[in-house]
Amino acid sequence: MQMCELCGKLTDKLYKVIIEGSEMNVCKECAKFGKSPKTYSRLGKKTIIGKGTITTNKQVKKPIKRRRDIFDTLPMLREDYGDVIREAREKRGLSIEELAKKLKMKASTLQKFERYELEPNEKEIKILEKELKISLTESIGEETSYYGGRDEDGFTLGDFIKIKK
Repeated sequence: MQMCELCGKLTDKLYKVIIEGSEMNVCKECAKFGKSPKTYSRLGKKTIIGKGTITTNKQVKKPIKRRRDIFDTLPMLREDYGDVIREAREKRGLSIEELAKKLKMKASTLQKFERYELEPNEKEIKILEKELKISLTESIGEETSYYGGRDEDGFTLGDFIKIKK
């Protein structure tokens, strides 16, 4: 005896069906809630009109367009922000304490920025950029790439991540 994965009923024969995208082994009564894996497809069916015949059995995968999101246009903190801050401060001949007084920040906070122990927030970035005349942000834009939709089985983690160059 085997147990139905949907209702839990013990039965001699189970049927393999797709219910809401999941393949399940279910009893005869629960099988009506799903589709047979042979007839189910995530790909759409395309109607092809040939010489006097219409067929709908060919499946066509729609091209996947990457949706733009708000994070694509936001500036991002440079990876070498600590070195940029330290070099600009040294170029102006300022100690951490002197720069901290000018910026009305704690010296320990600036030290943490330079050692990459702390990332400055947007307000601190603007203050540092204005005082030291540097740029701590870079535009993401189209510079970054991602792996997109080549796999016919569905999405992979690579479809959702951005890889820095």
